[in-house]
Amino acid sequence: MAAINRPEGKQRTWPWATEDEVYDEIVKPSGFTFHELMEQGPVYQKYIYKKYEKGLMRPDGQPGFNTPTGRIEFYSTLFQAYGYDPLPYIEEPGIGPVSTPDLYEKYPLIMITGARTTSFFHSEHRQIPYLRQLTPDPWVQINPKTAAEHNISEGDWVWIENHRGRCRQRARVTHEVSEKEIAAQHGWWFPEQDGAEPNLYGFRQSNINQLLANKPGRTGFGADLKCTLCKIYRCSEEDL
Repeated sequence: MAAINRPEGKQRTWPWATEDEVYDEIVKPSGFTFHELMEQGPVYQKYIYKKYEKGLMRPDGQPGFNTPTGRIEFYSTLFQAYGYDPLPYIEEPGIGPVSTPDLYEKYPLIMITGARTTSFFHSEHRQIPYLRQLTPDPWVQINPKTAAEHNISEGDWVWIENHRGRCRQRARVTHEVSEKEIAAQHGWWFPEQDGAEPNLYGFRQSNINQLLANKPGRTGFGADLKCTLCKIYRCSEEDL
């Protein structure tokens, strides 16, 4: 493989001369070089049972789990030390049927997102023609009863909207979601469109982030990225 053009003075931060050397470093834990691994096919590292008994789960090498007590903690001593509730709790996201009943009246559907397809990885690969052929447009799953109530048919472009914004996706009518929910795709942008501002590959047209706000829970973990309120309606001819 061809040598990598390495700028002067980068020897220490980038010590590899070829791409193969980089790959060899990445797969080094397998015990093979990159080309040896290509010949071997799938290789799995030896599985070690009961690591907690052998001190393999803690940086200090002591038996146990990587917690302050060395035990599996249902009562988190780490959370307690930072002044948080040490016990597990259930809390509705920032907006929802219980926490914001006024918004629930206006936006009566629960929207979930984040499910992956075989075509893409999150926001990646929309620019690859073959993968785009598999999923040419963003879709939103809608229960047949919900679709009928909103005069929506399979393949219709629909608006998904809440108090934060809206985006449009194609309807996929299916029993995979309940009547109270819709399931929208995430990460959409259109590489065939202009990438300069203000268009930015048309990401505002179908990206579900238009309806979301990354607001972690009390301890800084979790966010309402997969459960928020919304309403849906068909796009007009002028919207297409």
